[in-house]
Amino acid sequence: MGGIQTEKETMQDLNDRLASYLDRTIEDLRAQIFANSVDNARIVLQIDNARLAADDFRVKYETELTMRQSVESDIQGLRKVVDDTNIMRLQLDTEIEALKEELLFMKKNREEEVKGLEAQIASSGLTVEVDAPKSQDLSKIMADIRAQYEKLAQKNREELDKDAETTLTDLRRTFQALEIDLEAMRNQKISLENSLRDVEARYNMQMEQLNGIFLHLESELAQTREEVQRQTQE
Repeated sequence: MGGIQTEKETMQDLNDRLASYLDRTIEDLRAQIFANSVDNARIVLQIDNARLAADDFRVKYETELTMRQSVESDIQGLRKVVDDTNIMRLQLDTEIEALKEELLFMKKNREEEVKGLEAQIASSGLTVEVDAPKSQDLSKIMADIRAQYEKLAQKNREELDKDAETTLTDLRRTFQALEIDLEAMRNQKISLENSLRDVEARYNMQMEQLNGIFLHLESELAQTREEVQRQTQE
């Protein structure tokens, strides 16, 4: 009876020790699984953060690119305005010269007409001798007409020159303002291009870093999953 009792106690002790060992093993596995789950969540969070950072860089890059394209479009439009202004100025110069030539031609014709009329009057010798006072009156009238014509022609010439000078001055001011705007747009374009190159360089470098992080995290995540699966199977 004593041997049987001892054997039972020994078996009970072995069972207790085995149960204790299994409990500890289960707790260790649970702790490892929990730790792996935490690592898994951390890796997933890091991947999400890396993706958000990549999206942010992409948005900044696209914004800089859109701004540069907008500035280039504005510069093209401004260049067209400058070209149109130059063409308009050349056309106006040509028109002014044509008007001046026409005015001189008209003046010459008037002078020739007056001289012709005076010659006709001078050739009428009998009329001049017989009726000298009337001839003198006619000469005075012709002189007055010539003086009025000269005065009117001078006034028209001065007004034409004044209008032409005012128009040219306005065009020069407009052209200078457009040149200043164009230079400012060129400087802005250069600044945006430099900024865009910096953003592209940072973007490319950041993408290389993020790709490296992705590869590392994906490898680490795969190893963690394999470890969890292996421990679960054991």
